[in-house]
Amino acid sequence: MINVSLSGRALAAARSVDPLVSPAAVHAAVEIAVAEQLREVATWPAERIRAKADAITAPQSG
Repeated sequence: MINVSLSGRALAAARSVDPLVSPAAVHAAVEIAVAEQLREVATWPAERIRAKADAITAPQSG
């Protein structure tokens, strides 16, 4: 089971695309995306997973 907690910021981002989107719809979409990503990385070596996570969480310059 995947437990996802959505922030107000995530819902605001979704509503910037569709102002009528429900929190439940956003939650379901995020859960599916996470599940698909987990399936994809299940065969990756640990080093590759860590590198991908580091790239995602690294501060963005710009």
